[in-house]
Amino acid sequence: MDISSYRKVNESFRRRLVCRIGIDSGFFVEMNYMVNAMLFCLAHRIQFQLYSDDANFGTGMGWREYFLPFCEEVHESFHQKYNFHRLPSWQHILKQCCCQKSVKPFVWKAKKTVMTIVGRLVALSVYKERVLFAQDVPRKTEQWYHVPELGIDADYTSAYAQVARMLWQLHPDIRRQEEIYQKKWSLPSVFFGVQIRGGDKITEAQLIDGRTIIQRLSLHDGDYLFILTDDYRQFIKAREEFPRLRLLTLCQEDEVGYYHQQFCREDSCSKKDAIVRLIISVDLLLSCKAFVGSITTGPSVFIMKLRHQDSQVQAIDCSKDELPSALQLPIYARSIISRKNL
Repeated sequence: MDISSYRKVNESFRRRLVCRIGIDSGFFVEMNYMVNAMLFCLAHRIQFQLYSDDANFGTGMGWREYFLPFCEEVHESFHQKYNFHRLPSWQHILKQCCCQKSVKPFVWKAKKTVMTIVGRLVALSVYKERVLFAQDVPRKTEQWYHVPELGIDADYTSAYAQVARMLWQLHPDIRRQEEIYQKKWSLPSVFFGVQIRGGDKITEAQLIDGRTIIQRLSLHDGDYLFILTDDYRQFIKAREEFPRLRLLTLCQEDEVGYYHQQFCREDSCSKKDAIVRLIISVDLLLSCKAFVGSITTGPSVFIMKLRHQDSQVQAIDCSKDELPSALQLPIYARSIISRKNL
C-alpha cells in the first residue's frame, strides 16, 4: 500500500471522520489512536481526515512537520475544544466514583458528553453534514479487515502494520538528519536495539532494568547496540555494564526521564527537537536486526506491531504467543501482563 492508493480509496467514501491527534498523550500513544481510527474508517467505508494544528508534539504545523501528508487535513479551530479521545464507559465512571468516593468522574464525563453534542452541532453548521469525531472510534478493534481495493485481507495486527508503514514516511528534513547520525556513527547495516523507559512510566507500570533487557539479546563483543531511552543515566549504566559493546543513543546528557506534563510545558523548539530524536530513534529500530522492548511503552508497542512477524523482535515482559493479543489491550491491562511476566 502506498499513500496515493490510500488517498484514492479513502477519498471515495462519502461519510467522514475528523481525527484529532496530539491531544493529551505521548506521541506513540497518539499515533496508535490514529492508526486504530484509520482502520475503523476503512472497515466502515468512512473517509478519514486529520486535525493536528494544536498537536501537543508540534509547533503549529502538526503532522506535516514530521511526516509526508497522507490524507486531507482540516484546520477549523473548534476541533481543539470538541474533538477528543473516546470517553470511558458510564460503568467505568461509576466504578471510579465508588473507588474515589467522589462524583468528580461523573461530572467530568457529563461535561464531556455535553461538549460532544455541542461539537456535533458546530460541525453540522460548518460542514453542512454530520461528521464523526475521534471519540466515535470504538475502543474494541475489528478482528478482521477486508479492503480489497488496498490489498488488505488480514487480522488486526497485520492490517495495523500495513496502514502504519504506509503513513510512516519521514519528512525529507528529518530523513536527512537521520542520515547524518548514521554517517557520524558509521552505523553498520547489522545492529541491535532496545528501549529502556524511565520517567513517569512508573505511574502506570513497573520500570524494567536496562541490564535485564539487554541481556535478552545474544550480543558479542563489538556489536552495535542502539538504546532508545528517556534517561541518560540508563545509557551511562549500560556503558559501564557492557563495556565491550558499541552503544549509541540520541538521548541527551541532561535528560533524566520523560514526564509528559512537563514536556507539554516546554518551548516549541525544545519540544520539536525531542520529537525529532524520538522519531529518528524509532525509525532506526524498525530496521535493526533484533529488538527487545516492553509491552507497556508506546514506541516499543509500535515497533512490535510493525514487526510482529519478525522472530527477532520480542517483549521482555510478554511471551511471543501472548504478544499479538496483548498489543491490542489498553495500558492498564498490558501493565498487569507485564508485572505477571517479570
